[in-house]
Amino acid sequence: PKRVAVQQPVRNPSQAAALVAAVLQGDARVIGSAMSSDGIVEPTRAPLIPGMAAVKAAALEAGALGCTISGAGPTAVAVIEGEDKGEEVARRMVDAFFTVGKLRATATIAQLDRAGARVISTSTLD
Repeated sequence: PKRVAVQQPVRNPSQAAALVAAVLQGDARVIGSAMSSDGIVEPTRAPLIPGMAAVKAAALEAGALGCTISGAGPTAVAVIEGEDKGEEVARRMVDAFFTVGKLRATATIAQLDRAGARVISTSTLD
């Protein structure tokens, strides 16, 4: 955006810090809240992604704790607590992308990895 309300450059970094802390603590509720609170990028990018508002609404209605654009889009990401809601949230997001955005989408359900990057092998291919 060309202009940003003065509150947003204060709020966004605080939510980024909350997101990092929540990932370290494994707190899905705070992760969802923090990732859904972007007041700068998402309001500008979401209208450029067909169906994104409906996708976010569908995810939240299905029980996601948060939903936002992943990267610059058009990928969306949602956070759930417990595997039981994953399939339903994924199905509703894919359906919303198709019915509202006229986009074919696929969903991947993954578990949060709090360990981060690490070396899993030191062997090399010759």
